[in-house]
Formats: sequence, C-alpha cells, structure tokens
Amino acid sequence: ATGRMPNPQSNNHQSRDGSGSGDRGRTFRPIETSTTSPLKRKAPTELEMHSKPYMIKSNINDDLGVSTEDIYEDMLQRQADFVGPSTYNPKAHYLPYRRYLVDWMSDVGEQNHLHNTTIHVAILFMDKIFAKPEVKRDQWQLLATACITVAAKYEEAEEHCPIIPELLKMTKLAGEGSKANITPLAFRDGEVEVLEHLNWTLRAVPALHVVGYYLAKGAVYVDDTWQGRDLIEKIPRYIKKYADFFCNLTMQEYQFQKYLPSQLAAAVLMASREALSVAPLWRPEMTALTGYEEAEIRPIFEHLWKYYGEQFPDRQDPRSISPRGVNQAV
Repeated sequence: ATGRMPNPQSNNHQSRDGSGSGDRGRTFRPIETSTTSPLKRKAPTELEMHSKPYMIKSNINDDLGVSTEDIYEDMLQRQADFVGPSTYNPKAHYLPYRRYLVDWMSDVGEQNHLHNTTIHVAILFMDKIFAKPEVKRDQWQLLATACITVAAKYEEAEEHCPIIPELLKMTKLAGEGSKANITPLAFRDGEVEVLEHLNWTLRAVPALHVVGYYLAKGAVYVDDTWQGRDLIEKIPRYIKKYADFFCNLTMQEYQFQKYLPSQLAAAVLMASREALSVAPLWRPEMTALTGYEEAEIRPIFEHLWKYYGEQFPDRQDPRSISPRGVNQAV
C-alpha cells in the first residue's frame, strides 16, 4: 500500500511548536542539562541580533516557563542517536522498499489523525530497526505498525493514540482478509520487540522537531524582504507550510539521512525562504539561532533544492506563495 506525506496546507497535522489552530499541545518539557553544545554555539552579538523576528509577539521562554535554548542543546546532543553520518547506511537491504514503507506509514498516521512529527519519529524508528540484517521482510508490516504505536505513545497524548484492535484491522494485520491475524496480545509482543531493537531509546529527533524550535523562535525578520517588497503578515505562516513540505520531502528520501537533523532543519529554512523569495537567504541572526554559518548549510541546501527540482520538473514558479503536498506537482 502507498500513501502520501501529510499536506503542508492541511490543518489536521500540526507540529507541536504551539502554532496552528489544530495544535493539541506542546512537547517541550523542562529539562536539566549540564552538557555544552557539540556545535559550541556562540552567544549572539548586538550586530547579529540587530533585526527582530517578524510577527513574534511574545517570548516563548516566558510562555512555556522553560529555557528553550536548553531544550535545543539537548536535541543537539541526542540528534545523532538515529540520524547522521555515523548511522547512514546506503547499502541497507530494505532501502529499495523504503519509499513504499514511508508512504504506507504516513497514510496510516493520517488515517489515525496523528501529528506529522509522530510519523517522522516512527520512520526514524523503522530506519534504525530495518537496517539490521536479521529483520526479515515478513516482519516488516508488523514492526512498521508497532513503530507507529510506540512513537504515538511517546509523542502523543494518551487519548490520541491509536486503538489497537481498530489499527490491526486498518493495517490488515487482523480481521477479514488478513493472513497474519495478529491479536492485540501478539501485537504487544511486536511493540516490545521494537523497544528491544531500539534499546529502549525513544527520544528521536527528526529535522521537523528542530524546525519547530527555529520557527517558534522566529525565522523571518522585520527587515527581510519578500519579492523585493516589505513583508506581509502571512509570510511566517507560509514559511512554516514550506518548512513542513521540505521536511516531508526529505523524510521520504533516505539520502538526506546522512545529515544531522539540525543541519537539515537549517537547510529547510533556507529552502523555505528561497521558495518564497524572502531575502536575504541567510543572515547573522540565523547563525545565532541555529549555531551554523551559511557556508556550513549551503551545500545541504543546494542538495535539497536540486532534489526538489528533480522531483517536480514541471512545477510552476517555485516561489509560489502556496505550497502543496509532497506527492502533488507544485
């Protein structure tokens, strides 16, 4: 079965950065950390922060009662557990089928009204497990479904987690026409198997999580321009739509897993600004926000933009104000 990644224009799948009318809550929680960033991020200078974020009317640290910078530092520390150069394996045996698996998991997530971030986490679980040669093809459907439920139990509120008997029928693991006829008790064993494969490490950090932090802090600035003109109020909203779009696009293609999520998220910001003709493409405030210089992110952005063009060769002006879903021509 194949599906599509969630449509960036849809309000049914909001990231948990607190934005959007369909938000169910926030994932950020107070944490304690004594570690320093692997990027050794420098504090922003007055020159770097001479322009304020556009349409950010309150301080998210005050709104949440936590230091979101500490949360970002924690994400940087954990991000390589699932994604990055150390785990990238372009010869993994399941990769010829990965796109179908991703589409199928995305479709199941949409049918169960799960957040987009939950599906991205589930896909990272799947990648880590399926890369192991001992995981056989006849286990894929069960384990992929279990990845979704484990991710939902970690990312979602309890009342939004899929109901297992209904999920088993939806995924053809049980019920009429099912060859496996998995019972809820047997499915629980599948969830335990997922947890054991992951060594009970569930804090996965997809690029979409990092993008949520960047957008919440502000990734458009008051003296930016849009198509050579002053910004208008809807630009931050469409930056988010494009950011979700590019995160979905890169999640479908395994080659982007060689980048750290924070680096890919920064490249997604660049691509979103480029798609909307927001200038400049990069600025010192973005270095202060992400911890990366433009020269570090530019090659990843070029890779993403080239891939985008290859996937949609007949697209209209890529700087359209309104992006569509990943599986729809733009």
